[in-house]
Amino acid sequence: MGGERIEFEGVEGLRVGRFGSHLNTTCILYRLGSLVVDTGPPNQWPTVRGFLRERAVDRVIVTHHHEDHSGNLGAIDAELNAEVCAPAAGVEPLAEGFRLRGYQRIVWGTPGPVRSRPLPDTIPLADGGALRPLPAPGHSADMTCFFEPSRGWLFSGDLYIASRTRYLRADESIGDTIESLRQMLELDFGTLFCSHRGPISSGKEALRRKLAFLEELCGRVAELHARNRSEKEIARELLGREDWMRWVSFGHFSKRNLVLGCLDEAVGTSRGGS
Repeated sequence: MGGERIEFEGVEGLRVGRFGSHLNTTCILYRLGSLVVDTGPPNQWPTVRGFLRERAVDRVIVTHHHEDHSGNLGAIDAELNAEVCAPAAGVEPLAEGFRLRGYQRIVWGTPGPVRSRPLPDTIPLADGGALRPLPAPGHSADMTCFFEPSRGWLFSGDLYIASRTRYLRADESIGDTIESLRQMLELDFGTLFCSHRGPISSGKEALRRKLAFLEELCGRVAELHARNRSEKEIARELLGREDWMRWVSFGHFSKRNLVLGCLDEAVGTSRGGS
């Protein structure tokens, strides 16, 4: 079976994606006994199916509706006898469909519709303990983390990914991400299970570093904006020139978007289209 296998603190994981081990083009689904967190992109279904069929799956939950996380939820619903659940705000786009750009269809594939149930308030684990779904908007409106207090685990979806963010999706909110980071840092956890980076034993420190970076970046962007520097000039000075990410995504991911997001948070400007 393809994919990179992960085992950490009794949690199994499988990294899948069309383009090798690149963090931004692969996604990790985690298995805790008969519970699975996230599903991987739809073009990786044969690999995901082999992983899931190794043992019974009772319930599958997703951190948010984006195709690299929820992409196999419909196939799981059709082929496996498992309950599928999503954040309440993600239930409708999963059932009705949502916009996919060309690069998304190429990298991750196109998911089929699925009727999922809203996440319950607590999600019991077979060997004791339970996951608590906690809203963490910013990357998406329905972005949700899962906290296991007895083991000190936080399944963070796309809240973390890296301490130093270099790009932003056109539809992300830096302000909401900063607030979500602050709220998650109030929890008592040690290990972060990131859906792209993988398990991080010093997870709380990783989130602190990301929060500090974003707060500092917003301040520096605001200072340069006050000196009448253009968005392009600010992005180049603080983040470097735009690269392949901007061109492949036709501006959906870019350094300019990150500058615009910081301006939204720091000085309340309106974001331009990308």
